[in-house]
Amino acid sequence: MDSAARVVAPDAGGAAEAGRSQLVSLALPDRAGLLLRRAPGPVAPEHAGRLVERRSRAVVGDRRADLHFVELQRGELVRVALSMARLAHVRTVVVCPAGVSPGRTALALAVAGMLRQRRMSPAPVVTCAVCPPLGDGKTAIPHEVRVAVAGQVQERLVWEIVAWDTLPAWLASLGGPRETPEAPV
Repeated sequence: MDSAARVVAPDAGGAAEAGRSQLVSLALPDRAGLLLRRAPGPVAPEHAGRLVERRSRAVVGDRRADLHFVELQRGELVRVALSMARLAHVRTVVVCPAGVSPGRTALALAVAGMLRQRRMSPAPVVTCAVCPPLGDGKTAIPHEVRVAVAGQVQERLVWEIVAWDTLPAWLASLGGPRETPEAPV
């Protein structure tokens, strides 16, 4: 069952830009993987019975055709997540290390969706509920969020994962006026 939560990202300008988001209910396995949100569209009937699709439905449920879970080895998570984010039909990618709570993972999915909507670029957003091992050429940017559910407010960090070579595009996607420091005369 999905639950509604009010998610406020302090770097978004405060409560005025808060969003109400449905936190999906997940049944994460004890193995690592990626949670992918794809562009809306039907699942091809020939793929519906495959083992990969059945395992994915066990994690995200039957009602979410836009969400897919793919099991991976722990050491491949970030590399494959950033590669998947280059695909045109992928909207968001959440890295799911083994042992991370389904609630925190659902929050990372909600924050990824909010970040993608706020930015000027339609580029997919890669997030994780914890800071995963990154490897060379990658960085993780913490986003502090406040979550209000049933009158209880908690602060959490959700990590956005970015490859170094895409940092200029990531900065440009933040929008807003940028001041360039003047060169000394």
